[in-house]
Amino acid sequence: MKKIIFLFFFFSFFNFLSAQKIARGNIEILYSPGHPLNSFIPSENIGGAIDGHFKGDINKMLTPENIKEMRSAGLKPVSYRLRSELAGEVWHWNPVGKWSDSAKHQGYWVSDSISAKPIEISNGYRLPRRGNTHDQANDDGYSRICDGDTSTFWKSNPYLDTYYTNESNKLHPQWVIIDLGKYRRLNAISIRWGNPYALSYTIDYAKGNDPGYFDPYEPGIWYPFPKNIVENKKKGNKIIKISERPLKARFIRISMTQSSYTSSGDTKDIRDSLGYAIKEMQVGLLDPKGKFHDWMHHSPDHDQTVMHVSSTDPWHTAKDMDPNIEQPGIDRIFTSGISAKQPALFPAALLYDTPDNMLAMIKYFQSKNYPVEELEMGEEPEGQLISPGDYAALYYQWGKKIREVQPAMRMGGPGFASLSFTPDDSTTFTESKWTSIFLNYLKAHNSVNLFNFFSFEWYPFDDICAPSASQLAIAPKMLSIALQNIQNNILPENTPIYVTEYGYSAYEGKSEVEIQGALMYADILGQFMQLGGSKSFLYGYEPAWLQQTNSCGYGNNMLFGLGDNGKIKYKTAAFYGTQMITHFWAQPGDSILEIYPSTSDIENKKGQPIVSSYSLRRPDGKWSVMLINKDSRRDWSVDIDVKDAISKKAIDWNPLHLIQYSKQQYHWINAGKESYPSVSLPAVTKKINGSKHILLPPYSLTIVY
Repeated sequence: MKKIIFLFFFFSFFNFLSAQKIARGNIEILYSPGHPLNSFIPSENIGGAIDGHFKGDINKMLTPENIKEMRSAGLKPVSYRLRSELAGEVWHWNPVGKWSDSAKHQGYWVSDSISAKPIEISNGYRLPRRGNTHDQANDDGYSRICDGDTSTFWKSNPYLDTYYTNESNKLHPQWVIIDLGKYRRLNAISIRWGNPYALSYTIDYAKGNDPGYFDPYEPGIWYPFPKNIVENKKKGNKIIKISERPLKARFIRISMTQSSYTSSGDTKDIRDSLGYAIKEMQVGLLDPKGKFHDWMHHSPDHDQTVMHVSSTDPWHTAKDMDPNIEQPGIDRIFTSGISAKQPALFPAALLYDTPDNMLAMIKYFQSKNYPVEELEMGEEPEGQLISPGDYAALYYQWGKKIREVQPAMRMGGPGFASLSFTPDDSTTFTESKWTSIFLNYLKAHNSVNLFNFFSFEWYPFDDICAPSASQLAIAPKMLSIALQNIQNNILPENTPIYVTEYGYSAYEGKSEVEIQGALMYADILGQFMQLGGSKSFLYGYEPAWLQQTNSCGYGNNMLFGLGDNGKIKYKTAAFYGTQMITHFWAQPGDSILEIYPSTSDIENKKGQPIVSSYSLRRPDGKWSVMLINKDSRRDWSVDIDVKDAISKKAIDWNPLHLIQYSKQQYHWINAGKESYPSVSLPAVTKKINGSKHILLPPYSLTIVY
């Protein structure tokens, strides 16, 4: 008898403890008929991003077998990412074309608007007149201003000269910024000019800025040297004393607005004489004995003193093809099935290219009847320190000519590398201020009609090694603030917003391939659409390999792990999460779905929601709710209530299906480059009867409909 009593109390106590582990919460959906937060057609608005890669990788990634697996994720439209633009290169989208100096196979390139055979691969070409030490792609180039070779030179973009802009060069000052790496005492500078050269220039230094994150457009950071205006009518190359008393500075800027319009050699191309050219520079200390100490390190690699420039001339030669980067060919995109017969979002190379090359590409689309209805103009200009005024001038030039060839073409940008996720203030130069200047330029030229959508990329976390639980908790709020900054009195009313790439981080780490990655991607998509976003493109659509940015584990933004043989080895949690969204949450895929506000009362100690909910109303009046449990330890039992937004009265809803993905279906083994999922199973499907007591396991994605 005592044994029975003991067992009774034991199991009662065990059940009590078990009940304590399952916390309870509520999800409330507010339905206001005809007034959703947003509406969209999934097959047109939820897609994947296709990028350029290292040589040989595209042929391994985009095999027919792999493309079939990619398509099974349910992503339809594609956003074509232009890696060559980030590398500061010209894009030969068609390997066959014409040079402006055809005899020497050099100059300014225009691809042919026809092709005798399908274009499977395209390439970028390095710029021998490059000015930046670093780039945002493979980062294996260097500046010609500081390479120690006076036979090479940097030259600014001729399309920013008054000859093309039809406005004063004072509106588009071209500049060179030197980063000495640390503060140095200096009072002198020497510039060895090329052709064309600056007839005068000014010299400033930065003060009070954050050297860890340099932004040349930050308000109030530039101060003139005591002798900051230098006349250069005779193209002097001597040492110029800019201060009697040495000043301590790290960042020095040389600004130019008056060109000599001279050129070297026998060139007849007007572009060779537009802008400014510098062969080599020195910045340092002229001591009392007249000896000059140059603080710059001149080297044809990344050991050189870091240089930043306002723009770069797209002039190049046939020998400058980058052997390390390849872009998928245009025909490959549209004939292989990748584009799913949906209109593709294509780039218009803007920062390092010519308008004629892009016009030829549009004619190619037309001749092939390829569905390209939208162009993203350039990519990550602010990340490359391009001024909004210069970007706008190029956008305006390209846009006018594109409309002449294709009047219905929709254009947008700027394709920001990110958006600020802190409230705007007057102390920083944010993307919203950048956009405002860009749009004001178009307004001044009566050409706002050339701007048809706003685009950006979203990788919320640079620190891929930080705990993912706290990142998952704060991620939706970050995106909300970022979009509020750009939407509040910046964009024209009803401007569509595209996130043309999104992922966990721009860097590689294991959080991306663990189940947290799947939760992050689902949360970004749900929050973006809830905030009024128009089109979204998940980065990592192609199969890929594991990489590591820091020493906290290998990972990548990817749906599939790729073997060296070009075959898919495994599917990540992100694949199964994406498939759940496209196959169950956002259905029917070809219909207009409405998203309504839904709130959760489940929060962490900081008051951050740790269960996200995104609620869609289907054309038949039924609901589909996506739930993301970002609690790494606890199960949550939730009740989902649908209420009339005005009367607050409950609306009957009786869901019958539950699709769920959690650690029971996926487990990642951290083993360096050989990491892999030891368990990688599809989501589980369950029959339910109602919207009460929906159990959400720790770190899980659930869809109820």
